[in-house]
This record gives sequence, C-alpha cells and structure tokens, in this order.
Amino acid sequence: MNLYLAGLYSSRFSKHGQLYLKLTDRERAARDGVQYILESYHYIGSQRLVDDIRQDKQKVFLDSGAFSAFTKGVEVDLPGYCDYIKRNMDIVAVDDGALLASVLDGIGDPLKTYQNQLAMESHGVRPLPCFHYGEDERYLEWYIANYPYITLGGMVPISTPQLVYWLDRIWDRYLVDGAGRPKLKVHGFGLTTIDLMERYPWHSIDSSTWVQLAAFGGILVPGFGEQLKLYISAESPSKKKLGQHLDSITDFQRAAILRGLAELGFDIERLQTFYLARWAYNCWGFTELNRRIISAKPAIFRNVQQTLF
Repeated sequence: MNLYLAGLYSSRFSKHGQLYLKLTDRERAARDGVQYILESYHYIGSQRLVDDIRQDKQKVFLDSGAFSAFTKGVEVDLPGYCDYIKRNMDIVAVDDGALLASVLDGIGDPLKTYQNQLAMESHGVRPLPCFHYGEDERYLEWYIANYPYITLGGMVPISTPQLVYWLDRIWDRYLVDGAGRPKLKVHGFGLTTIDLMERYPWHSIDSSTWVQLAAFGGILVPGFGEQLKLYISAESPSKKKLGQHLDSITDFQRAAILRGLAELGFDIERLQTFYLARWAYNCWGFTELNRRIISAKPAIFRNVQQTLF
C-alpha cells in the first residue's frame, strides 16, 4: 500500500521554502523522507506551487479538487483541468502506466462523473475513474471492466461503522477474487481512520491527518497501542482526556514515548510548542505507519460480516 500525504505543497511545505528553513536537520530529514504526495488541482493550480514541485523533482498524485471547489461555490473547468495535466505531465505520478490524476467528479451525480471520464479521455487525458459512496454499483462494474486502477471517494463525511459496512460489501462483491486477492488497483480518497487503512488491501490511499493532527497539538506514534494519535501540546483541548495526551497516560507509557522520540532524534519541547516540528514528525510517523502496514498485513480481504443475501 502507498500512503499519500495530502497537501504538503499547498501547505507551503516544499523542500526549499521558508518553512523548511525553520526545521532542524532531523526534521528536514523526516520531511525529505516522504515518498508519496497527493495534491488537489483546486489548490495547486497556481504556477508558483507547480514550480515548487518541479524544483523538488517531486511527482504527485493529482486530485481534481472538485469537492473542495464545490464547497466554495467554484466550478472546475474540465478543458482547463485537462490542459493543466498535459502541460505539467512531468510532475504527475505514473503507476505501472496509469496516470495518477483523478477524474473531475460530478458532485452527487454519478452520471456526470462517468461523462467527465469520457470527456477527459476525448481531451487526451485518461484519468483514474472514481466511484463514490452510495452510488449505483453498475458504474463500479463498468469501471472495473475497463480500467486497471480505480478510486473510491465520497467517504470523508461518512461514519466509520457505515464505511465498514459499505466497504466490506464493495470489496467482497467486486474488488477481490475468491481468495481475497485484489482484482485491480484501488485508491481510497481521504482516509483518516487507521482501522480502514489496515482493513482492506488498498493499492494506495491518501490522508491529510498528518497536518490536521499537528494543528491540534498531536503526533502519530506508531506502536502506541490502538490509539496511535497522541496529543502533546500544552494548548491541546485533549489534555484532560485520559489516555489521549502525554500528560494523561501512565508514567510508564510517557517514559517509553519520550525515550523513543529521543532515540529518533526529535526534540520533545519543539514538538510540544512548534507546529512545524509536528508537521515534520508526522511526515515520519505516517511513512513509518505505511511501512508497518505493508510488513504486517497480507494484501487480501476476507469479509466476516453476516449478510442476508
């Protein structure tokens, strides 16, 4: 599984910008270690951010940003999106021949998404198709029959229990064979729940949790039980919640975490007081999480839910 960190460049976290200069050597190494990055066309349409990506010799998974644009009352121009991809093909990642640029979604309209897929192909761009939560599964069947790499979207506002029920059905009925092996490559957009990352044999996923968690004073601690997310800032609203903050865990756990951070070369005081230090640390944390998921979990799925039909 490839875990793409969403929004590094739209957060101005390039390898040569002013924010990067404020990092320690260890923090820069953590930022430099990020291999998989996803960016939204809605946010990186400007030439300045394209130049940043190009200067860093980075390739990104490109999301159309249709949902973000929709929430702001802006419409993404399909020919303009296609032209942008063709002009900046050198910064768009390719996976085994598949261009990692998503279709322009028709928000709430699966027919429009399907039509946009064909329209983009007529403009000379073959994007990854996207099937959204709750849509007619005939669209999914068509995408599976015609593409080696698809994406699943519309999952961000849905509760984890609902997603487990839906994803179990989708993976079991359409995406894996009788042995539980994936029939094709699947990307999951906007996964923020680690249980969902680990439960299915995704080929790739993306998450913006690295930056959101840091903003609320938290870091990801691979190996820290099931919670993984730990808040460390004195300003964090989770400070008084048992087991969620550095100050509310056991003395044994606190000592182990502080020792582990020191061994990794991170400064606890900077992590507690400086959001950029948490950004950089979370770059390492999510990269390490990705490595652990790959090493610990076979790429198969077995549905254990009981269904009526």
